[in-house]
Amino acid sequence: MVINKQTFYKVLFITLLCVPVLVAKPEVNIAISIMLLAFLLLDIRYKYSAFLVTVITPLLLLVGLAFLVSLFYSYDKYDIIKDVLFLLKPILFIVIGYYLTGKIIDKNFIYKAIIYIGIFFALKHIYHVAYFLLNYQINITRIRGLYGKANYIELFAMVLLFGKNIQQSLSLKIKHLSVLKIILTVSFIFYFSRTMMVGIVILLLAINGYTKLTKKGIVYIFIFFLSIVTMYAVLFSIDLDRNGTSLEKFFYKVKIAPSEIFTSKIDVSNHANLWDHWRGYEASRAFMQLDETKNDIGFVVGKGTGALVDLGFVAPLNRDGIQYIPILHNGFVYILFKSGIIGVLLFLLFLAILYQQGYKKNTTQAGIYINNLISGIAIYYIFTTLIITGPYNHGDVVTLILGALLYHKYQEKKQKKLETCYE
Repeated sequence: MVINKQTFYKVLFITLLCVPVLVAKPEVNIAISIMLLAFLLLDIRYKYSAFLVTVITPLLLLVGLAFLVSLFYSYDKYDIIKDVLFLLKPILFIVIGYYLTGKIIDKNFIYKAIIYIGIFFALKHIYHVAYFLLNYQINITRIRGLYGKANYIELFAMVLLFGKNIQQSLSLKIKHLSVLKIILTVSFIFYFSRTMMVGIVILLLAINGYTKLTKKGIVYIFIFFLSIVTMYAVLFSIDLDRNGTSLEKFFYKVKIAPSEIFTSKIDVSNHANLWDHWRGYEASRAFMQLDETKNDIGFVVGKGTGALVDLGFVAPLNRDGIQYIPILHNGFVYILFKSGIIGVLLFLLFLAILYQQGYKKNTTQAGIYINNLISGIAIYYIFTTLIITGPYNHGDVVTLILGALLYHKYQEKKQKKLETCYE
């Protein structure tokens, strides 16, 4: 049986969207990276736009720097290879997203795939949560542990469905729109995800052009930050119990979110305090090791691929316990640990290139939405890199979507040039 090429490309795109979400494990991340690298090498004659090269170059330099630094240390080869593939993953996903979108004739298939895969995951999530609630007491921690802490395909599906006039601008004919919105909203609520809550606000503001430094944008940004300040003022005025009801635990987690990231002075023997500030503890241990490098060179170029963060004790992160970890929750500290301040600056350059696309002029509404969403992803990554390693997270699929958007941007620009030539 001969598989139609279009079917193959579509199935591959859907698979790449689903697998990292369904199986967010390092081993799967490595396997996918190797598969994508092999797949891209099979079609080396495929032409990529200059803008795509501009976008991924800072990330490539970051990987190259981290690998070069590792040559001055005696790390385990497996750890070096694993780190290289971790750092390559977002680059490969961006390129493969661009490549597949270029190969798929129906350019709106990508948006439809995101929406309907998001609906599939939402229905699955609602079914599991409903079954749990009918058979057990309400327990947010168990619900999140059993059925997922977040789903970023659902997040982007919501952006495409809730964004003002997006379906018309992208020529998407979506039936039963109200029903689909309700399904996604219900599923969204039961993730109880702080990251998704902030993410949806950022992306909806961005896609409508409100994250740009214009008069209207500044007003919306001010309202957004004022809302956060007000929320925390209310939360800090309430005495929330860490071991209270499920909803109280959720608000407690929201309340301690800032200190969870930045607090570094932690009593390891106090387990409750340690787990509440785990991200800060990981980061502090990484800083300690960088501080031990000769002439503080580690802060400049990092410790390279293969470097492991010593937690100082065997943490119960799996069945056997782990003392040395290759990756951190705080992506900025992770990048700093592997490639130093130079690597962090390269990563910020990558984000800056994406963010400035929101300021690009475009003659079509579809082109404006695409540029705004690319810009919004940059802001989204600033936030998620702080707490879940951003594009380097095992379960991240946003880079695949970003690659697709970059191709659509290229297509819009190419179409504009053709129209100019015929005028």
